[in-house]
Amino acid sequence: MKTSIHIIRTLLWVCVATQAAFFVLAWTTFAPAIGGVDIAITATGIDTAAKLALTAGQRAVGAAIALPAVLVMAYGLWRLDRLLLAFSRHDLFTARSIGHLRMFAGATLLATTLAIVELPARILALWLMRGGERRMSVGVTSEQLMLMLVCALFYLVTRLMHEGRRLAEENEGFV
Repeated sequence: MKTSIHIIRTLLWVCVATQAAFFVLAWTTFAPAIGGVDIAITATGIDTAAKLALTAGQRAVGAAIALPAVLVMAYGLWRLDRLLLAFSRHDLFTARSIGHLRMFAGATLLATTLAIVELPARILALWLMRGGERRMSVGVTSEQLMLMLVCALFYLVTRLMHEGRRLAEENEGFV
């Protein structure tokens, strides 16, 4: 079991590093190239030409608006890492483990919500900075909705786990 947990923790931190790299590349003008192929990484709703047309200040504002979702997700993934460490110590149904799972679910739900709100907030902020067309769209993907549902379910499961733990401790007191 420890080997599986170690592999998942490694993949988890690769995910965090990849997310951080994509965030930086989405808001800078640097475009990596692999074997002569340019790779364009942009934020949701911005194509490469539009990103390059933004001033440094506009890119900074866009990054500042997008940053909370990334930070909340990083916090949630850190709590998931703590949960996996607890599992490797066989702390399966402790209050601490349940708390880690609850915070991971809550942070993932919040990060998904922030990601949904980020695009219209960014469009509004950039419009206020440069004027222009007043068209805004808000979109929610089925993947985001499913993720939100799964997070809410995990949050409910943690409440059930906590209640089961409390009942088990209460029963131990009677024996």
